[in-house]
Amino acid sequence: MLEHQKIVLLGLAKNPYQFRKEIIKSSRWLNQEQIEDLYKWVKKEMGSYYSQLVQEALCSLSA
Repeated sequence: MLEHQKIVLLGLAKNPYQFRKEIIKSSRWLNQEQIEDLYKWVKKEMGSYYSQLVQEALCSLSA
């Protein structure tokens, strides 16, 4: 499932709104370790802007 989400997120990289929405959906399907791996992958592949977006999306879920 993690690899599938990476492919989906690559396709949404030019649309921050849809990207954030997909991160929220991903957090429902992935376990904590996979979410951490996804965050590291986003940070490596897409830079700090998207890693910040991922952090904000995940924080909004825990609030």
